[in-house]
Amino acid sequence: MIVALLLAQAAPTVAAVDQLSPAEAGATVLRGKTHAPVEAVAMVEPGHLAPPGFVERDLIEQPVRNGSGCVRRRWRAIFRSPTLERHGPFILDSVYAMTEIVLTGRSACPTTGYVHVNPGIDQMAGLAMLAQVEAVRTGRVRVAFDCKDDTGDAKFCRSRASILQDLATRKSWILSRDGGGFAVSLKGQTRSIVTMQFDPRNPDRVVVTKTYPAPF
Repeated sequence: MIVALLLAQAAPTVAAVDQLSPAEAGATVLRGKTHAPVEAVAMVEPGHLAPPGFVERDLIEQPVRNGSGCVRRRWRAIFRSPTLERHGPFILDSVYAMTEIVLTGRSACPTTGYVHVNPGIDQMAGLAMLAQVEAVRTGRVRVAFDCKDDTGDAKFCRSRASILQDLATRKSWILSRDGGGFAVSLKGQTRSIVTMQFDPRNPDRVVVTKTYPAPF
């Protein structure tokens, strides 16, 4: 409590925030912003191209039920060293919110399995899109696949069965608008990413592309 009171008087450092409970961290880092209770704080692993002098934390709100799934916000807090030193001290520099959704048939919202929703997709539309993705990914709805592979995996595009076999090992990761339709990126146990593109003008056809993500 004393730490939280001291932080309320100045821009918090990441070292101090790491000592707080999730609720206290939310009240401190998100001061002045409208937010739901924060139930978890997670360290963000720096990417390969991350500049020195910055560290990040994710503040994860308590999810709420919405139709066929649950919705929550994940706040990305960026802490910066004034001298860009790799060892800090790191002071809060900026905060922004991201929306995450998950399909679930349970009354209680899960804590894992959420999908990042890029701007331009509202919550209910996003859940409907995820339901469409799952129906195709699991083979419950039959579509024709236009397939492309950029990873050198000769098996991926071999047949409908080989595509579904790969998709069965993956989970939705990022949902985005794609022209008049939408696209979802799916991650699995390997470094490769599969993108599924849905076009409402061709509802019986889905474009699938297997690639390696760009380094960050």
